[in-house]
Amino acid sequence: MRGRVACSFRTAARGTRPYRQTIMKIMFTVQGDGRGHMTQAIAAAQAFERHGHEIVAVTVGTNPSRTIPEFFAREFGDRLIPVASPGFSFQKARGVATLATLREAVAGRGCYRRSLGAIGAAIERTEPDLIVNFLEPLMGVHNLLRRHPTPVVSVGHQFMLGHPEFVQCAKFAFQQWTMRQYVRLTGARSTKLALSFYPAAAIPERRLFVCPPLLRAEVFELPHSQPGRFLLAYVLNQGYADDILRWHAAFPDVELHCFCEKPKVEPVWRYDATLFFHKLDGTKFLRMMAESRGVACTAGFESLNEAAWFGKPLLVVPVENHIEQHLNALDAQKAGLAMAATSFDLTPLLRRWKGADLESHRSWLRQAGARLLSIIERVAHKPVRTFVPASAPAPAMAPQFVPSLLESHFAGKSRGKSELEASSREAVGHC
Repeated sequence: MRGRVACSFRTAARGTRPYRQTIMKIMFTVQGDGRGHMTQAIAAAQAFERHGHEIVAVTVGTNPSRTIPEFFAREFGDRLIPVASPGFSFQKARGVATLATLREAVAGRGCYRRSLGAIGAAIERTEPDLIVNFLEPLMGVHNLLRRHPTPVVSVGHQFMLGHPEFVQCAKFAFQQWTMRQYVRLTGARSTKLALSFYPAAAIPERRLFVCPPLLRAEVFELPHSQPGRFLLAYVLNQGYADDILRWHAAFPDVELHCFCEKPKVEPVWRYDATLFFHKLDGTKFLRMMAESRGVACTAGFESLNEAAWFGKPLLVVPVENHIEQHLNALDAQKAGLAMAATSFDLTPLLRRWKGADLESHRSWLRQAGARLLSIIERVAHKPVRTFVPASAPAPAMAPQFVPSLLESHFAGKSRGKSELEASSREAVGHC
């Protein structure tokens, strides 16, 4: 393998043997269309860095309809490498505009070629032992066109599409076929890690493994199952704010806070005595979710799991013409975690609602770290931690100790740094 791997000896807790830890250099590639892939990357970085691994570079896709949110830029700092990448175009700031999305993808071919160069330059400069791809399609294209020896793990709920236990939907046959091809391209020449609401069997012969959702440290640090006094909404596109205003006109006495991508909101706009619009802020949104009485949001994978962890009644509204969100909503409803809807009519959140066994779901979420690190070990062919006597070489078959992601959430972070690639600046600057 091309990357250099450092081994260090550390002292274990009293009563255990010292261990030798393998340190890996890891590079992330992150799709920038939607916040879920970014929060997954943050959660994975928290787990990896807790165990001594170094995140050496993070490429993130940009497009005309999305900007890199401040919370993500703050998390990775100068390790961040923006690259132009395909993304959705939206009609009337609501649903996906299929033809416009295809036109923009074709028109951006030159930008995407430069982005492939930026990704390749980051791999050459940082020499990672492993690349973790959070559904960035250009990483799949790079794997196909520019062979490299670095193993790749592709992470996303979308890889459940190829699993027999995933929810079945008879509608939108063509859109489902298109999405399968997109997911297949994104995960090309990589091991697939399918994030799932529920446990499901691995399919090793297809290099497909199942893992619980990856949630940020802040989620586990907040109290869950506390009663709330207000409703909370998150709308991916600004056009859905009209639905919020219509519902509020019918229920003016219900306190409602809505987060949306609305640049003029700095940081909160008080519409009237009971309706507030907030600028996107990941930390603030989580805190208010924990304090709310119910949540309504578009059908992004992470928001669904965060609300379930906090034990909140959840109404999910898929973005129009967005097949991935439609399937997310059906899958969450199948798991008993949410109520699927077609509009932001929040009335069901005012009624008593009994969902799934949340303790069972929380137990599944707590397994995320152990499963993530075991897959990384398998793909990289390097033990994450091996216990050995202090004065002896490591045995051939030593027992493994893989702490959980939940443990990782309560420890400090280390910071790896890398220079921004000149070619990545060109990729964004020329588009």
